[in-house]
Amino acid sequence: MTPKNPETAKVSRAAERIAKREVDYGLDDRLLPISVVMEIAGIGKTMIYRKMKEGTFPMCCRPGGASTRWCEREVRAWRDKVMAARGTA
Repeated sequence: MTPKNPETAKVSRAAERIAKREVDYGLDDRLLPISVVMEIAGIGKTMIYRKMKEGTFPMCCRPGGASTRWCEREVRAWRDKVMAARGTA
């Protein structure tokens, strides 16, 4: 079944490609597009940029042109920190 929203389909395909990585080649420091960051972080685009402005989410980089990317290692570390903090609240 294909999602009706093309943006949702794009996010799902990107997340599937990452999830299918069965062998770890040490590629946890890739530069990820916003669609994949949203899938990993579990929050939307507006919240990501809001948290970046607050200093509570990893900053993006601009490797060229208008593209914006995030370091996979930093995004996953942020998610792990959020998950760890839920037990102490």
